[in-house]
Amino acid sequence: MGRAFAFLLIFALSLPAGGWEITIAFTNDLHASLERLPEIAPLLAQADLVLDAGDAWEDLYRLTGLPQAVEMARKMGELGYDAMVLGNHEMYLGPALREVIAAAPFPVLATNLKGGPAVQKFLVFDVKGLRVLILGFLWKEYPWPLWPGIKMLDPIQAIRRVLANAPPHDLLIFLGHMHLERAERIARAFPECDLFILGHDHLWLEEPVWVGNVPIVQAGHRAGAVGLVRLTDQGLAYELVRTGTTTPLPSFWLPALAAALALFLLP
Repeated sequence: MGRAFAFLLIFALSLPAGGWEITIAFTNDLHASLERLPEIAPLLAQADLVLDAGDAWEDLYRLTGLPQAVEMARKMGELGYDAMVLGNHEMYLGPALREVIAAAPFPVLATNLKGGPAVQKFLVFDVKGLRVLILGFLWKEYPWPLWPGIKMLDPIQAIRRVLANAPPHDLLIFLGHMHLERAERIARAFPECDLFILGHDHLWLEEPVWVGNVPIVQAGHRAGAVGLVRLTDQGLAYELVRTGTTTPLPSFWLPALAAALALFLLP
């Protein structure tokens, strides 16, 4: 009887106390918008957990490359990012992506990626005594020729495999980089998901898209907004906070012209 009571007491003490609350700040589709990072910094500083849903390091529109990607990864670390999922634009960097991942002072997720760059399948964070399990997945909008031998697994099957062996957790968060329609199918398959942070469609979601009890959220693009999610034992509160983007991004015309001239002048 005494041993049973001691076990129950230890088990009860391991659970998060009542009245818990955590704040999650997130971005998506930053597209190497280094100039705008100071505008989102105060919003990120409010959070207990800072996440990104992909396409953070590269922007084809402005022909950004490896130097901007590495600088972006390091700056995100300075702003307190805890994790991100790969997006299709990260894959556009080709094998150089490995260098960016190595430079990033936070882990990078791709639960459904086999082969390619070294990434994490899942992460567990201790946030105010809550064990938060995070999975991240992307879909097929990336340049296959740059990644021979890579295999992208169906996200639903990949998630099931991870969850079957995942460590104990109190909250489950998905980071996804894909179209909303596919994210909705995933959310229907995993009603236990507490929050689905999405990138890729550049949607300015003022309210979550609810799939059953699963909220899907997204915060525009290029640091034009930050999503703030407050999860409590009573439910969820969400706000899309616009930054105003008072800092203009450099024009793409100059690098595009330089690239075109370089191709024309090559022997």
